Amino acid sequence: MMLSYFFLVFLLVHLGISSPANYHRTRAAYFQDNDPNGNFIVALKIDENDGTVSSPVRTSTGGKGLAGLLAISQDSVVVWQDFLFTTNAGDNTLSMFWINPNDPLHPQLVGQPAPTLGQTPVSVAYSPQHRMACATNGGSQSGVACFTVSRRRGLIPRGPLLEIPRILPAAMVSTADIVFNPSSTALFVSVGSIGQQPGQIYAFAVDRFTGAVSNNPVVTSVPSLTFVFSMNFLGSDQRLIVTNPVRNATGAAVFDIQYPSLKATLETNIAIPNSIASCWVTYVPQFSRYAYIIDAAQPEITAFDPRIDQVKDVTTYPLNSTGTGGVDTRIDRQWLYLLTSDPNAPKLDVFAVQQEGPGLKMIQSFDIFSSIGVIPSWMGLGIWPSSF
Repeated sequence: MMLSYFFLVFLLVHLGISSPANYHRTRAAYFQDNDPNGNFIVALKIDENDGTVSSPVRTSTGGKGLAGLLAISQDSVVVWQDFLFTTNAGDNTLSMFWINPNDPLHPQLVGQPAPTLGQTPVSVAYSPQHRMACATNGGSQSGVACFTVSRRRGLIPRGPLLEIPRILPAAMVSTADIVFNPSSTALFVSVGSIGQQPGQIYAFAVDRFTGAVSNNPVVTSVPSLTFVFSMNFLGSDQRLIVTNPVRNATGAAVFDIQYPSLKATLETNIAIPNSIASCWVTYVPQFSRYAYIIDAAQPEITAFDPRIDQVKDVTTYPLNSTGTGGVDTRIDRQWLYLLTSDPNAPKLDVFAVQQEGPGLKMIQSFDIFSSIGVIPSWMGLGIWPSSF
């Protein structure tokens, strides 16, 4: 028995296979700088013990960013398993990286950035069940493009653009987020509006066996939300939380998704105190019972308990510039990571998350400019290993 154990250890070491306990020796956080002259992913080391970030490294996406595109969408950077996906809004492409578990600070570009068949891609979703990535374009030619994901070849197109008619003026980005439901049987896209027109939720059925995405979406108008923004499923296919970044309006809402019709029915409006621009949500039930809602126009984080549909706490944090807040967020284990929008001193803030209580405690404010120099923008946020 002892000889068998040592033989197994010998094989693991010499074949380059880590044991489960040591497999993730280094964790990492990622965002993009959205540079029009050449987009880059910025990777930061996450300390395994205290959750703080350090040691930033920049890696080219092979694509271009878009000047002025900031806080437009959630999920412009997505990490799932050992893959990282990011949109390049400046040249209408999507990039795919492989993350080496032994060196996550240097993600490796796989193949070439793939055209997203439309204009201004802003968000990406990945289905591990179908090994498929889908990006939503929010520009003048808006819609969804999907790709088969190959570790060797990169992104392989799966059919034509699934068009989404615009209801916003040409100068504005119309789609904001794209997500698969947890079972990967449907794909959802949020569509914004202004004025008296309601926002919309587009739902595309996904074949359970082949991964084929329907070209006949189910469209739900959402009268209570003008600008349907970020979307996150609350642990099941049925419940979807959606934000609304409009001042003096309903900050967010929970919808019940009906199957197989894919219609979205309002379950409850979430009244967020003093909401200005509620934009992003992070929810990982294995780490916290609360969903955290981020305001992009003020330094406030609202804790929402989806079990009882109630706001339980509001955390404020320091920022140097008024009218700024967060531009994306993720939870990893007992820490919440928040990318802030302060134009003069953007930070990646780290908060300790309580397992039962809703409150947050800031433990680090990592200065981006002082660590990597001034960059044109900063958006999207992903964590490896992912907690999805």
